[in-house]
Amino acid sequence: MLKPGLLVSVSVHSLTEKGDGIATLEGRPLYIEGALPDEQVEVQLNLVKRNFCQGTLVRVLQPAAARREDFCRYTACGGCQLRVMNDEAQLELKRRLLVDVLQAKGLDCPVANTLGMSEPFHYRNKAQYAVKPGPEVGFYAKHSHQLVEVDECRVQAPVTTEVVQRTRAWMRRCAVSAYNEATHSGSVRHIMVRDGIHSGELMVVLVVAESPSNEALAQLVTELESVTGLASLMLNINAAVGNRVLGPENRLLWGKELIVDSLDGLEFAISPLSFYQVNPRQTEVLYREAMRLAKLQGNEVVFDLYCGIGTISLFMARHARQVIGIELVPEAIADARANAELNGITNIEFHQGAAEQLVPRLYAEGVTADVVVVDPPRKGCDTALLVTLAEMQPRRLVYVSCNPKTLARDLAWLCEHSFKLEQATPVDMFPHTMHVETVALLTRA
Repeated sequence: MLKPGLLVSVSVHSLTEKGDGIATLEGRPLYIEGALPDEQVEVQLNLVKRNFCQGTLVRVLQPAAARREDFCRYTACGGCQLRVMNDEAQLELKRRLLVDVLQAKGLDCPVANTLGMSEPFHYRNKAQYAVKPGPEVGFYAKHSHQLVEVDECRVQAPVTTEVVQRTRAWMRRCAVSAYNEATHSGSVRHIMVRDGIHSGELMVVLVVAESPSNEALAQLVTELESVTGLASLMLNINAAVGNRVLGPENRLLWGKELIVDSLDGLEFAISPLSFYQVNPRQTEVLYREAMRLAKLQGNEVVFDLYCGIGTISLFMARHARQVIGIELVPEAIADARANAELNGITNIEFHQGAAEQLVPRLYAEGVTADVVVVDPPRKGCDTALLVTLAEMQPRRLVYVSCNPKTLARDLAWLCEHSFKLEQATPVDMFPHTMHVETVALLTRA
């Protein structure tokens, strides 16, 4: 009889979307964190239900060829699910995930090898550390709100370690309290670091429920101003109850209000609230692949839908006659217009609103595109937008996706409505995680 505490030996056959190993035990799936496909493992059951079980990996009896030594000592952190899988196997896994979801929708097209990083560490340009009374600073454990104290992180920029250590020391020395989620009292909630990896400019944002004293903030400036590359020190006020990291109010403590980073020769201004791709090196890889598939000749009108702060729009504008960017978030549109001005690009216009509303309206007014780029959120594209694209029939449709399942759903719909899926390329934007980005090309049938 299966019960918690029982030791069992099982064979792992696949992974969940969260990176946990899956074995079969008496007809039920058994989920095992840290186990890889093709492994024989010993597991202690900790949860037994009628339809599934969960267990803790005790030891690996027969390792998979893809297994490697764990590179992180913070095993409870929920960040990197594939730490024990070697880089080559991770890239093939992500390609296989994409192939499987496409085939499940009856889609058959060439799927390229995953475009990965030569050095898949220290790639994140944005770190958000949670702070709890102690003060304790770190990240949340997998599937929980339990804080795991972290002194260093292999996927963050190395300078974040110094920033966190100095800020924690400042809190202790100046008796600055951490926010208590239970009592809704205290000050510091998060430490956010934004690193312009290409420019070398650094922004530190201290997120607080209530502002420390001016004297304490002056001490923070003294503590951090000698950090290499520091260009901006900001105070963000977030007094709201809940898990949202940033509040609406920013206050400059030292330096300048914006930092600048570059992508493929373009400059982008970044504020505490700006959306900016977390892995800039792979962002260049992703956008160059989108450019390659778009095959712009210089005379096209391009729609960039869900354009954010205009990164893809600016990439495309250098090779097109005109680009029209559409984005729902007003702050992102303001950033996009500022970035176009910053780079001296004038053949571009941005519209604020929902793509599923604005694109049908533009099409009804006679505004059409030769090439359309869509980069929607995880939920994918709205049906009203897809209907308009099917009516518009652009020559090329480049679909950038962060969710293979909704990508496959939308591609299947488009292929049923006068488009042909030509190819798909997975891009590893977040090494050591199950996340995979995809660039797919459709042409009008």
